[in-house]
Amino acid sequence: MTSSDSSAVVLGIDLGTTKVKVIAFDPRLGTVTASAETEYSTAVTADGGSEQNPDDWWSSVTATCRKLFEEVRPDSVVAVGLSGHMHGLLLLDKRLAPVRPAMTWSDRRVGAFSEKLRANPRFRELGGNDVVDAFTAPKLAWLAETDPDSLARASHLLLAKDYLALKLTGQLGTDITDAIGTLLWDVGNGQWDDELFSLCGATSQIAPEVVDSSLVRGSVTAEAARETGLLAGTPVVAGAGDVSAVALGSGLVDSTIISLNAGTAAQALGSIGKLDAGNGFLFGNALGRGYLAMSSVYAAGASVRWAESVLFPSQSIEDLASQSEPGAEGLSYLPFMFGAVVPRKNDAARAAFVGQTSNHDATHLAAAVLEGVAFACADAVEAIVQLTVTPKTVHVVGGVANSTVWQRALSSVLDVPVLRLPEGGSALGAALLAAIGAGISTQEDALTSLSRQEFMRPSAEVVDKYHEARARFMRARDLLV
Repeated sequence: MTSSDSSAVVLGIDLGTTKVKVIAFDPRLGTVTASAETEYSTAVTADGGSEQNPDDWWSSVTATCRKLFEEVRPDSVVAVGLSGHMHGLLLLDKRLAPVRPAMTWSDRRVGAFSEKLRANPRFRELGGNDVVDAFTAPKLAWLAETDPDSLARASHLLLAKDYLALKLTGQLGTDITDAIGTLLWDVGNGQWDDELFSLCGATSQIAPEVVDSSLVRGSVTAEAARETGLLAGTPVVAGAGDVSAVALGSGLVDSTIISLNAGTAAQALGSIGKLDAGNGFLFGNALGRGYLAMSSVYAAGASVRWAESVLFPSQSIEDLASQSEPGAEGLSYLPFMFGAVVPRKNDAARAAFVGQTSNHDATHLAAAVLEGVAFACADAVEAIVQLTVTPKTVHVVGGVANSTVWQRALSSVLDVPVLRLPEGGSALGAALLAAIGAGISTQEDALTSLSRQEFMRPSAEVVDKYHEARARFMRARDLLV
């Protein structure tokens, strides 16, 4: 065990769309001292359903914590912070047991309900966002009509990370960022809105208490300590939805920086001071400093994962793509498996390969997928630039950023330096909230020592090829979306 392992650390627990990640972070040194991950499953149905078992969340968290404690002493953990995937719908009964599986943000059964709610201007006026399938509100409306018995048995509505807080501390509640992400929260007045709940066929009586993201919600119970290996009494901070947590964990401290989180979905984020995200989405800032504007690629890493499992089950997509010339010999991939945001919001859009010929092989398919995801991420970044100032840097975090092909394509088509924070992300954001909530550190101090790696821009010839490929991508995108 290193000397940093023996100092006080905070834990960041991130409940992602496909896996749990737990990190131990030393806020004084600004370093991640250990990390562990556990994947869990999602039930996907032919009609677009996407559901998860909350018991799987908790069992994955307990297993991951115990993995981590093979490297970190539990008595060195001074606080725990949480983040989790947003916009889902988890309902609990009076006994605090789930009444049904949790619907995730990617559930697409709710399209007709999104369209109906979108016609009502109150959601945009009060919630700050247009109604799209990803939000909680249309899921609640769908459930009220298709499964009213489950809704009738519900006493509490929670978001993903809040279920972890309940299991850790026995306390119910959520934070401001996840509340805004439901589209049931009156952002201007800072309260749950009875009208918005009613329009979804429900009552705001099921809504949880809302607190600041860095507030200590409670402490680890004896039962949770036995299951996780944490010490009973360890403070647990409320935490934030993963979008807001990743902004914190990627060093988004002012409007000169844009954060790009390239995970299962990708989000480009920028700081704004007003309740208007234009054609993007409005999110809460976990530290309460104004708001965040976000543009998304719903299926970034999801597209890569799909290609790896379906097209290249026994080969590396990165190795294949690196054998192709930039531009994939004219083949374009549009990564819209779950809908599109840029150039316009279209939940009905779906992914496609465009320009395929008999000359294309696996290397071109692989390159097209990684390039298409990169070009869609560039679209998202540029959408945020329109709402903020021209950025000095783009900070990139997330698993997709491990791809050299993706890095080359993205850095070629963006005109500002692109920096990768290898240790950044929503788990780090959760850990920073724990450090801030426990009074150990500030965001600025903790981020000072984080390593940053600049993407090297390719040669001018390669840059030109990627620009040509992106132009083809954009023409096809505009026809599809």
